[in-house]
Amino acid sequence: MRWTDRIVLASHGRGNSSEGTINDASGYGRVKRSLSAPRAYALLVDLAAVALCLVAVRQSPMPTGEDVVGFGVLAVALATHIIVVWRGEERRRDRAMGPIFDLTSVWTFAAVVVLPATLALVLIVGMRIGTYRIRRRPWWRYLFGTAVILGSAAAAEILLAVVDAPLSGGSIGGQALLLVTLTAAAGVYWLIQAAAHAGILTLSLPGERFRDQWGTRTENLIEAGTLAVAALLGAVMTHGTLFPLLLLAVLAPLNLLLADRQADAAELREHARTDARTGLLNARGLAEQGTRVLQRCQAAASPAAMLIIDLDHFKSINDSWGHPAGDAVLGAVGRVLQHAVRPGDVAARDGGEEFVIVLPDTTISDAAAVADRIRTELAALEVVATDKNGSPILITDRTASIGVAAQPDHGTTFEDLRQAADAALYEAKNAGRDRTVLVTESG
Repeated sequence: MRWTDRIVLASHGRGNSSEGTINDASGYGRVKRSLSAPRAYALLVDLAAVALCLVAVRQSPMPTGEDVVGFGVLAVALATHIIVVWRGEERRRDRAMGPIFDLTSVWTFAAVVVLPATLALVLIVGMRIGTYRIRRRPWWRYLFGTAVILGSAAAAEILLAVVDAPLSGGSIGGQALLLVTLTAAAGVYWLIQAAAHAGILTLSLPGERFRDQWGTRTENLIEAGTLAVAALLGAVMTHGTLFPLLLLAVLAPLNLLLADRQADAAELREHARTDARTGLLNARGLAEQGTRVLQRCQAAASPAAMLIIDLDHFKSINDSWGHPAGDAVLGAVGRVLQHAVRPGDVAARDGGEEFVIVLPDTTISDAAAVADRIRTELAALEVVATDKNGSPILITDRTASIGVAAQPDHGTTFEDLRQAADAALYEAKNAGRDRTVLVTESG
């Protein structure tokens, strides 16, 4: 069945919203949500991490004065490291692209190797509290990440305590045992974190395979190298408590360079996803980000909506005044849409005079209210431009037609939802333009 067979025309006058729509400053209405699969999974992981930490602390020896000094040196090195790389982290996260390799495992895993579990876990908690501001994650996701690190550290501490291989001296056989033990502890530390994060990514992105969520070859090689250096540092600290400060002089600038290079690469990728005339996402960015947003909503059993916006009679602007005038209008429309959406919404120019907005956690009635507000703001635009002869002109009274579809009622994939909203858009244009049309179930 084609989507045009399932459309009911719902025309809204300019500036009018659907009856009963909630549209508050915090979002597009209130949505009832149950505990989603990713959150339930995160809660289970949090509880498992607490159990591992209790076991590790219970079997851990009481810290000695030398342990406290070692803790202080590692804490200073870790804090200094974070301060040095802060700018790079901020710049990288402003691009919101990809994972960051911050190399802090050098200090946290070294603490696991050389310190009692109590002090090692306290160091990790302090690191997570200190970096919360630059991580930019929902609190439950940040708590989950913290629990994963703590759980992996506790498991490694338990393994090291069971084997109890000496960190210094000993025969060739003892040194071989130490090497195997450190390798196994590093493997446990990595495996728990990689598997836990692969699990939550798989639950958050339906259709993705668990085996594909373990990170790239480059990511894992960097982590393996970081853990190897950390194990070496832990062993070396038995011969000199202040040795981590020497390593800091190398690692902190290296981490800053790595973060800056990631930010530069992310900026180039972002440019490839951005429409130059409007500052919105282009068709490529829309397909990538819109798909992710809809998948997250589907996994969380939360509604989502899509608007397809077409500027009425846009061709007449180019024909009457030239393409520079049309570009000026497109730029103004882009600014209106950027202002109209929330953080987390997806706004894009899909080519020509057509725009697409994806609204997570939004019902179709709330999306209709957003669409009507956008039409009102577009109609109020006064765009200063020049005509074909370079003379100044003022372009006003531009209207738009909008089609609205919602997940899951009108599709569960990005393409299904776009097809449904596009069919509604054509109904709006056929009905006289300057209106919003919703896709609804029509028996």
